[in-house]
Amino acid sequence: MGNETGKEDIKVKIQKAAILVIGLTLALFHIYTSFFGALPSYQHRIIHLVMSMMLVPLCYDLFKFKNNTGKLIYQIIFIGILAVIGIYSYSIANDMWKQSGTMSNIDMVLGTLLVIMLLYFTWKVVGAAMPIIAILCILYALLGPKLPQGIAHRGYNWSRITELLFKGTNGIFGTPLGVSSIYVSVFVIFAGVLEASGAGDVFIRLTQSLLGGFRGGPAKVAVVASSLFGTISGSAVANVVGTGSFTIPLMKKSGFKPEFAGAVETAASSGGQLMPPVMGAAAFIMADYIGSYQQVLVAAIIPAILFYIALFMMIDLEALKNDLRGQSKEELPNFKEELKNGWFLLLPLVLLVFLLVGVRYSAQKSAFFSIVFLVLIMLLYPGKRRKFWDVVKLIAGSSKGMVSVALTTGTAGIIVGILMLTGIGYKLSSLLIALSGGHVFLLLFLTMLTSVILGMGMPTSAAYVLLATLIVPALEELGVVKIAAHFFVFYFGIMANVTPPVAVAAYTAAGIAKADSMKTGLTAWRLSLAGFLMPFMFCINPALIGQGTTLEIIMAIATALIGSYGLATAVQRYFKGNLSWLQTILVLAGSICMMVPGTMTDVIGIVFIGFVYSVQIGKEKKAKTAVTTQML
Repeated sequence: MGNETGKEDIKVKIQKAAILVIGLTLALFHIYTSFFGALPSYQHRIIHLVMSMMLVPLCYDLFKFKNNTGKLIYQIIFIGILAVIGIYSYSIANDMWKQSGTMSNIDMVLGTLLVIMLLYFTWKVVGAAMPIIAILCILYALLGPKLPQGIAHRGYNWSRITELLFKGTNGIFGTPLGVSSIYVSVFVIFAGVLEASGAGDVFIRLTQSLLGGFRGGPAKVAVVASSLFGTISGSAVANVVGTGSFTIPLMKKSGFKPEFAGAVETAASSGGQLMPPVMGAAAFIMADYIGSYQQVLVAAIIPAILFYIALFMMIDLEALKNDLRGQSKEELPNFKEELKNGWFLLLPLVLLVFLLVGVRYSAQKSAFFSIVFLVLIMLLYPGKRRKFWDVVKLIAGSSKGMVSVALTTGTAGIIVGILMLTGIGYKLSSLLIALSGGHVFLLLFLTMLTSVILGMGMPTSAAYVLLATLIVPALEELGVVKIAAHFFVFYFGIMANVTPPVAVAAYTAAGIAKADSMKTGLTAWRLSLAGFLMPFMFCINPALIGQGTTLEIIMAIATALIGSYGLATAVQRYFKGNLSWLQTILVLAGSICMMVPGTMTDVIGIVFIGFVYSVQIGKEKKAKTAVTTQML
């Protein structure tokens, strides 16, 4: 019995050692190339994908075995196959252009194995939706001549499809994986190490010390902490788990209903991907489409702030309606004490923003210097020093965050590659324009539905790549500004996290809150309504994403702020008292008018909102007068 236990321990140690070696090698490769420059495209992407895939059998249970022996065997087999694929692909990279149109037997075998493993790993790690779409695309390419007229094409054999997907940069190793390997990877490392350093706890405690004492304070703490944490993690679900385990019980304790507490955390965590400076993988892919990451940051900042202001106002009105007060002074952390103990962990994020926005360094170099600075702080800061080996383990562990990104962008390459090969992408774009009858609003509505549906079943980055390929060209053709069109599909890919019936982030929060999943999802959707309206607004008025003169941008912000407060009032159906349905409709209509550019719409919006508010204020005064009279 003792020998068997000893053997099991050895197998576990081998697995941990393999994770450490592969994770550390992958992390150091990306840190090094972020400063000294990437390898040629194909080779760089091979290393990124193959090493990320090697972590899958080590970190995930792909098959069920009663003991670790079977697990160790399949781990060795998978890693061995991936090593062969990586070494072979890397070795032929320079001569690949000479072999265009030809596929040797080894090309066919290794290419087929890579496609199968990539789809299977993505299925196990990310979910079934994306691999199923990729498989349907492959079948579409194979069965082209046998399909109905309108979507039929000449068809391609497996050799041609494998060549597209495996050899060159138009398939698996295409643009999405390229962005993942150069930009996203180094930010994933930064985020992983920063979270492990304890920076997330510092964010929460500092926010709690500042806002916890205000009306509805714990929920406001959740909003600010989740926006800060979310911009680092780039994942709504990870954000819910990271901050929600603290903020949700705190909200419940202060009097918020479990469903509302879970919904606040869901909305705030989902919005984290909208908030600069990091914003997740999709934002970096977008930067590759539209120009530079700085452009993405500038365009993102106003809508993100408006989203959080609207959410903040809804929480305040909920607290006012239910007379929920903040925490007592004794319950709050001391701001000066918390800042003194953790200020140094905030510096890497400050440095990152400064390098990206102030100095305008490239995204990867900004992340490089921020990682180096963070590691030095962890090793050298007096009284808070970490052991060198512990920091090495943190860096190696950060590579696990690359796995899902590499898998989804690799699988996205399969989908996009085949869409381009068969020409179906152009057909779908034309079909959408025809269905909308050339009306921008109708096309935007169809795009919203498509984006939310795709976003329910796959990560934001994958949904964005698909939509940017299929639908954005149609939006641009009807006159939508390029960056606005890209942000439109980006927003709704994220809003899928709060949209039932597949609101994964909401259901995660509901589990922590011990609340009804569907009620939590519906409440989160209601609280995130600004995120559903905002994309329509900046497509009509690009000044909201920084596209316009200074005066136009200021006017857009001012009217949108009024609209945001009106929206919060309509969603909560409360101002100085409960709103009737007619008042709710008037305020909602007025809020939408305030977000639409134009003097006439602004006047209508102010009249509608002002009328309802004046009625509410008048009612409140009458009630106070009546109470005073009774007392006399």
